[in-house]
Amino acid sequence: MEAKVRLTAFALKALLVTAFLAIGFTGSSKCDAQSIVGKWQRGGTRIFVLDKATGTQKPLSAQQQQQFDDMALANGYSETLEFKANNTYVSKVSAKGMAPQEKTNKYTLSGKTLDMSLPLVQGEKPTITIRSLDATTMIWDLVVRGKLTEIVYTRRP
Repeated sequence: MEAKVRLTAFALKALLVTAFLAIGFTGSSKCDAQSIVGKWQRGGTRIFVLDKATGTQKPLSAQQQQQFDDMALANGYSETLEFKANNTYVSKVSAKGMAPQEKTNKYTLSGKTLDMSLPLVQGEKPTITIRSLDATTMIWDLVVRGKLTEIVYTRRP
């Protein structure tokens, strides 16, 4: 026995309207997930030191951090990163008294761990953990030879 499917005019219209609404909302909805893809300007660096008493990393004193910030400002340090969807990035760094440097390399992002194919530093691989990421700000924890540095980037148009 053959089963016949019969759609009434009303059922057919309801199906079409539902399909169009679903397609329309799917196409116009915005994903809230954040991505590192885009241009980022380095906005700040917070240096940490090892507290010998506790064995933990602690930020520099306010005075020491201010000295670091003043030195970076006086040297005109500027860094821009552009992460592309094809897992490559372009790094542009400039400072007073040096020719601007630009390099392109590959990156991978696994969870919060960002691997930018950085060279070894005295035999150790630097590690980058994205601690925070939203539409306008990305904060890294960069560890090089056991020393923690917090780096803040601001998204650029």
